[in-house]
Amino acid sequence: MLTTLAELLLAPALVGLATVASRRWNEQVGGLVSAFPAIVGPLLLITAHQHGAAFTARAATGTLAGLVALGGFALVYARIAQSARWPAALASAWVVAVALSALAGTFADALPAALVAAATSLTVAYLALPAAPSDAGRRPPVERQDVGKRMAITLVLVAVLDAAAGRFGALAGGLLAALPVLASVLAVTTHDRQGGVAALDLLRGMLAGMGGFMAFCAVVAALAEPVGVGGAFALALLAAVSAQILALAMASQPGLPHQSSA
Repeated sequence: MLTTLAELLLAPALVGLATVASRRWNEQVGGLVSAFPAIVGPLLLITAHQHGAAFTARAATGTLAGLVALGGFALVYARIAQSARWPAALASAWVVAVALSALAGTFADALPAALVAAATSLTVAYLALPAAPSDAGRRPPVERQDVGKRMAITLVLVAVLDAAAGRFGALAGGLLAALPVLASVLAVTTHDRQGGVAALDLLRGMLAGMGGFMAFCAVVAALAEPVGVGGAFALALLAAVSAQILALAMASQPGLPHQSSA
């Protein structure tokens, strides 16, 4: 019950926060905000309370392996969004994400393999993103009503995903938790309202910020048992915040490759 309630509250809240950040600054900052492990962190902590450190370590490893699917989703969606509308981009990206998630299940119980696969997938996806055109023009602003719309869609999707995850164990639940539900909501609504270049910027920021997410899961997976839940989560939070601050600092630097103005 606690896990379900946390998901239903935290996931829409993070989407809302990312939307506000996009509206206040730009889509790339919104993507960075959406990558912070504000959902997986509390969920893993609740899992530790309910099932113990060993179960939590396996769930964190599964989530880490599942980031392979997120990398594939972001790359495929961003590329197709430059020449097609959101239904084609979303369908293609989800086909790739599901296939990669199934592949990740073969090594989801091995932390070194999961970490290497996640880091490789996210890095390759980021580097392979298309360059934003210099003549993209002005984009429609993110409207206030978009915040509520995105949060409502996320609530429904997370509820469905949670019902599916409840039928499986730690590793399968971790893989499901890494599926690009939030990325789908943000990418589709941004693409539909502001165009493919805006969706590209959003996904670029999201991939750039996934270092914090990856660090959080890796630290929990590695230290939950030998250090204990409290120490592992404290160190994981420190690692995630440090990585996120670094990503935000890098995103604010002018003249970075592949970066476009909002």
